[in-house]
Amino acid sequence: MSIRKITFPYYQLKKGENLKSVAQKFDVEPTKILLDNNMSPKQIKEGVFILIKK
Repeated sequence: MSIRKITFPYYQLKKGENLKSVAQKFDVEPTKILLDNNMSPKQIKEGVFILIKK
C-alpha cells in the first residue's frame, strides 16, 4: 500500500498585501483563509505565512 501525501501551498504575505488581495490572487474566499489558518484579520500582515487551500 502506498500513501500519497497531499500538500497545500503556504504563502508569505508581502508588503502592501492584505486579506482581500491575497484571496483574490488565489481565488479563495477571505473567510476561508482565516478559518483554515485559525487567524483573525488583524493577524494578516507582512511576513506572515498562511496556508492556502482551494
